Amino acid sequence: MVNQQSTPGNQQSGFTLIEMSIVLAIIGLVIGGIVAGQSLVRAAQIRDMIGEFDSYVKAIKEFQDKYHALPGDMNNATIFWANTANGDGNGEIGTSSNTGTPTDTPGGLANSGEWFLAWQHLSDAGFVQGSFTGTYGAGGASEAVIGTNVPASRLSGGGWTLNYYLNTSGNVGLWSDQYGHLLNFGGSVAKNYTIGGILRPDEALSIDQKIDDGMPGTGSIRAWRTSVLPKCTATDTSQTAQIYNIGDSNPDCALVFLLGF
Repeated sequence: MVNQQSTPGNQQSGFTLIEMSIVLAIIGLVIGGIVAGQSLVRAAQIRDMIGEFDSYVKAIKEFQDKYHALPGDMNNATIFWANTANGDGNGEIGTSSNTGTPTDTPGGLANSGEWFLAWQHLSDAGFVQGSFTGTYGAGGASEAVIGTNVPASRLSGGGWTLNYYLNTSGNVGLWSDQYGHLLNFGGSVAKNYTIGGILRPDEALSIDQKIDDGMPGTGSIRAWRTSVLPKCTATDTSQTAQIYNIGDSNPDCALVFLLGF
């Protein structure tokens, strides 16, 4: 019998099943760690966003206490700051019709330009950080440009618009109510303010539950109806029965925070 010995020319190389299993397990751990890390970052950004809301409400109140006027609406702002313009002093940050449409001539005093003057006034007074143009974007009288005329959020892609929204009837974007002053959190939309989808429906629900009643059609936190953001909410036939569409995993929600005045 002839003994056959292995030679370098006929040796087989490659991973064994055990080695392959170890490699796959390591890859799975790495991917899982990345996903978990992304979730933690996202959760931290959402906490920061809620903190931003609180800080802006505080800033508006402190501004009003100090200057006896609302930011943006202040009719003697140029006495204090040379780089800005005056509002009309009517007690509203901008003006809307009873269907929520800005009604005044762009460039006049009582118009949606006050939405953007507000952030400049708050910044000039030292109540918020950042520098803002005080004017609407190139797309029109309602256009918010995040980081330019309205503040950017720590939640990537998000921004804030401060405005006055009277809505008694006839609007299909929000349920008919007297809204008053609002902080709108969302993404950029051409020729519009920050109403673009930026939050997943489950994230919007969680924020609503922590601060308010968890219902997108009622309370002090609202979501836009399906005519504006079609995938954020479901059962859009009743204000009290409207719910967040938590089966959707995409960032299809923007939120409206009612300030109560």
